[in-house]
Amino acid sequence: MPNKTLQHAESIKKIVDEIIKKKNQLNGIKDFNQIKKTKEEIKNNFNLIEKETTQLFSIIKISDENIVKPLQNINVLKPVIKNEIPKPLQQKIEIPRPAQNVLNIPRPADTIPNSNIPKPEMQQLPQPQLQSGIFRRLTKDEKARYVKELNLSYEELELFVKEKRGKNKIKKEIKEPDYTIYKPNDLGAFANKYMKKHADKLVKKYPKIFQPLFDKFLMVEMEMISRSYVSLMLLFTILAFPSLFIFFLILNFAFKLSIFTVLFIAIIGTVGTFLGFYFYPASLLGGKSASIKLELPFALVHMSAVAGSGAQPISIFELIADSKEYPELRKEIKKILNYTNLFGYNLTNALRNVAATTPSKELKELLNGMISTIETGGDLKDY
Repeated sequence: MPNKTLQHAESIKKIVDEIIKKKNQLNGIKDFNQIKKTKEEIKNNFNLIEKETTQLFSIIKISDENIVKPLQNINVLKPVIKNEIPKPLQQKIEIPRPAQNVLNIPRPADTIPNSNIPKPEMQQLPQPQLQSGIFRRLTKDEKARYVKELNLSYEELELFVKEKRGKNKIKKEIKEPDYTIYKPNDLGAFANKYMKKHADKLVKKYPKIFQPLFDKFLMVEMEMISRSYVSLMLLFTILAFPSLFIFFLILNFAFKLSIFTVLFIAIIGTVGTFLGFYFYPASLLGGKSASIKLELPFALVHMSAVAGSGAQPISIFELIADSKEYPELRKEIKKILNYTNLFGYNLTNALRNVAATTPSKELKELLNGMISTIETGGDLKDY
C-alpha cells in the first residue's frame, strides 16, 4: 500500500512539471505575438498555441484518470475498532446482619407483686372569674368624675356620640318612583271618613253639576283625589252654618242685630262656602296657564337638547319631571308619566289625554305636534 502511494506521488509530480512547462511555452508565444509580425507568422503562432493547449488538456485528462480516481478509493481514516472488554460479573454477597437482642426490662408492677403505686393527683388551677363590676353601667357620680378627669363637657360628649352613631348608620338612597300617587292628608282622611258616602250620592245624583268641577280639577292638578275634594266641600259647608250663626250671634250684643239677620248671614255664608269650593279650581287656571307659558321656552331648549342626543321620547319627559326648575310644567309632565307608568298607556295616548286637560294653549299645541310627529314616524329632533 505505501509503494502505490509513492508511485502516484511521483506521477503527479511529473504531470505538474509538464503543465508548468507547457504554461511557460504558452506565455512565451503570447509575448512573441505582441511584437509586430507578419500575418503568416501570427497565424503560425496561433496554430502553435492551439496545439500546445490541446496537449495541455490531454495531460490534465490523463492525470484525472490515473491519479484522482485511484486516490478516491484510498480511505485515509481508518475506523477505530472498539475492543469490547467483558465486565466482570458482580456477585451479590449477602452480609449477615447482627441479631438484635431485645432486652426485656421488667416493669415495676411485674417485679413488685401487688404494688399499689399512688398516681399523682392533678391540681386544678383556679379559673379566672370576670368581675361583673367591669361590665356594669357607671353611676352618675362616676360619670361626673370621669368627665371631670378628661376635662370634657356633656355637650362635647353627646356630640361625639352622635357623630359615631351617624357614621355607623347605612345611608340608603331613596329613589323617587316614576309615577305619583296622591294621598289625602289628615283633614282629607277625616272628611272621607264621615262625608264620603254623602259625597258619592251627590255626585251620582247631580253629575251635570259636579262634572265641570272635575274638569277644572284635572286642569289645575290639586294633588288630591276629586272625591276627597267633594267630601271636604260638604264638610266645610255643613260646619259653616252653625259656626257663622254662633259667631254673629255673639256679635249681636255689640251690633244689636236681629235673629233673622244673623240667620240670613249664616245661610249666605254657608252658600258662599259651597260656591267658594266649587269655583276655586277655576280661579287657579289663569295663574297656572301664565306660569306654564313662562316656563315653556326654557323647557323647550332642554327638551331639544335631550332629543338631539338620540334619547327615547319618554326620556325627555322623565328629565323634565326630575328637574325642579319648572314647577308648574313639571306637574303636567308628571301626568304623562302617570298615564304611561301607572295606567299602562302608550305615549301617544298619554300625550293626547294631557293635551285635552292642560290649561295652557301653548303646551296643548306642543303636545299635539309631538303626537302627529310620533304617529307619522317623524323625528322629534327635527320637530
